[in-house]
Amino acid sequence: MEKNRAAKFFGELNSTVNYGIGKMAKTKPWEIPNLSIKEDLSSSSKIILNQRLGNLLSSINIYLTDINPKNLHDIRISLRRVRYSMELFLICFNRKKYMSFYKMISQLQDLSGEARDLDIFKQNISSFSAKHYSYKPKLHFGKVQEKQERLLESLKIELMKFVHSKELKEFKKLINHHS
Repeated sequence: MEKNRAAKFFGELNSTVNYGIGKMAKTKPWEIPNLSIKEDLSSSSKIILNQRLGNLLSSINIYLTDINPKNLHDIRISLRRVRYSMELFLICFNRKKYMSFYKMISQLQDLSGEARDLDIFKQNISSFSAKHYSYKPKLHFGKVQEKQERLLESLKIELMKFVHSKELKEFKKLINHHS
């Protein structure tokens, strides 16, 4: 019950924005609140990266509270959004500081992708087996499950390290610095 309330809270928090009208409006996942055509590229990049990073940190919190395939998928989406936004805005920042954080995001994306691939693999085999009930896969799913459990444990540890990392603190300073 507590996990559902936390997930619901963070989900609502991520999907709302206050436009100063006294009412909270729902935004699309790709929309960026506070972004204006009047902003220069550097200022816009900071707004976008802050939004994407906030969504990632919220997804990590939800995932660590309730580790399941849906929350893993949400982590993957958030990591992709941060990584691809970073690729677009590299020119706006100090390359050395930026790239150390980018490498962490890239490694987390790879690790979460491996774990997610095993979820999809198991779903596809189960779906195929259900449609062709006479088909008995000659795979030993115990080994697949063991590998996935190791990957999920590694991901959990790496996400906890990431949340407390020096690189994250430095990146936050970099994208919150008003020049």
